[in-house]
Amino acid sequence: MTVGILGTGYSVPPHIRTNDDPLFDQVKRVVNSKGIAEKDLFTGLRERRYLKDGEQLESLMLDAAQKALSQARVSPAEIDRIYGYASVSPYLTPNALYAIHRDLGLPQHTLVVPINSEFSNFLLSLIQAWEAILAGHCRYALIVCGTNWTRYMDYTQGHALSVGDGAGAVVLGPSTSFTLVDYATQTLSEQYGAMVMQTRPLLLNGRRYLPVDEQNVPLPTYEILLESGIHSFQTAGMEGPPFLIQQLLQKHGLTGENVALLTHQASRLMLDYWAQRIRPKEYLETLERFGNMTMATYPVNLAYFFHQITAEYVVLAAVGVGFHQTTVLLKR
Repeated sequence: MTVGILGTGYSVPPHIRTNDDPLFDQVKRVVNSKGIAEKDLFTGLRERRYLKDGEQLESLMLDAAQKALSQARVSPAEIDRIYGYASVSPYLTPNALYAIHRDLGLPQHTLVVPINSEFSNFLLSLIQAWEAILAGHCRYALIVCGTNWTRYMDYTQGHALSVGDGAGAVVLGPSTSFTLVDYATQTLSEQYGAMVMQTRPLLLNGRRYLPVDEQNVPLPTYEILLESGIHSFQTAGMEGPPFLIQQLLQKHGLTGENVALLTHQASRLMLDYWAQRIRPKEYLETLERFGNMTMATYPVNLAYFFHQITAEYVVLAAVGVGFHQTTVLLKR
């Protein structure tokens, strides 16, 4: 038996934030000891989607899941497992993936498996679901990943220029198309802590404060450390994915000409460099249209391009905090 993607779906907010949004006026150009500013690393942006106050990430995830189920012609009652993640979820625990189980009306026997591994949540969910189906423990699995990080940014930091909200989903099951072939992964845990989301004191206009919501509860914000974080971006972040991808392609006698490439999309610097190294037949990216949707980028872009892909194989490559990177090979 081969396991493949039967259906895809994505959902993004209708609200668009462009480069001239006043919110980005707060972004500072602070340089590290090597004279490099985080702001200068995040290039090539034009539009991002964002959720307004009162709008919920779960609604995007639910919409994406319903579209994937419809395309796959699989009913909610047939789903044995649901994988994925909502980031940032309303609660520290449980993850809002349980709300998607409820709102889809999935059976009580459906196992909910939240995968907390930003930004590779979707790829690790693919791998886990693939192995579960091959082992005979389930027949159909649903993967749903969504992000609302625009609400959890420190808009004085350069990476805030790139972030957008969105959600994507796929249904996996027995199939002869878009089948999972192999994967490769690398963990560089010595870089643990270089990129983090945490509740932390901020320094603005010479005063320290914690970002708070209307209940005066501290909110977590993402941070790329000025020294170690930028170093990770420029070394493992840039070089790691092409290294892993080339290893995986060589293992199966393939080259970039055989694949459609789908990667993390934080910056034009990264995308252009990876394109030069891999030279794929197609590059499935939406940086100018949707920005950096972090963990949701992979299922959103897969759904966005699903019916346009002409390459025989698809390579998905994720980088993530921790620090880790993973790549998955699919056969169309």
